[in-house]
Amino acid sequence: MDSTVTPPADRLRLLLDVEGLLRARLRPLLSVAPQFSRYTLVSAVALVLDFGVYLLLAAGGTNITLAGAVGYTCGLCLHYLLSVRYVFDPKAANKTQARLFSEFALSGLAGLAVTALVIALTADLGGMPVLPAKVLAVGASFLVVFALRRGVVFARRGRLEKAGL
Repeated sequence: MDSTVTPPADRLRLLLDVEGLLRARLRPLLSVAPQFSRYTLVSAVALVLDFGVYLLLAAGGTNITLAGAVGYTCGLCLHYLLSVRYVFDPKAANKTQARLFSEFALSGLAGLAVTALVIALTADLGGMPVLPAKVLAVGASFLVVFALRRGVVFARRGRLEKAGL
C-alpha cells in the first residue's frame, strides 16, 4: 500500500488552483448581482402597483379580468420606466424607445408563457399543489424574463450583431 503524503507546498498550490478556478467561474455570475438586485427591487415595486390597481378597480366594481389586465399593464409600464432609469442602459442597446418598449412587453409575454408551462407541467400533469406550482412558475418566469431583457432587449448593439440578431 502506497502511503505517500502530499507535501504542504503541493497542497497549497492545489488550493490556490481551485480558488483561482472558482473565482474565474463565479466572476461573470457575481458581476450580474448588482443589476439583478436592482431588477428584483424594480419588479417588486411594479408588482405592488399591479396589485394595487387590480384591487382598487375590483373593489370599485370593475370586471376582475379587466381589472387584472389594467393592473398588469400599469405594472408593466412602471417596470419599464424604472428599468430604463435604474437597471439597464437603453443607450447601449441603440434602439428606439418604441422598439425597446415593444421588446420589453414581448419579454413579459414570454414570462407569461413560461408561467403557464410550468404550472401545466407541475400542477396539471405532475399533481403538485397549486401554490408550490405557482411559486416555481414565478421563479422560472422571473429568471427567463430577466435573461431576455438583459441579453436581448437591452443588450449592447454590437453583441447582438455578432450573434446575427
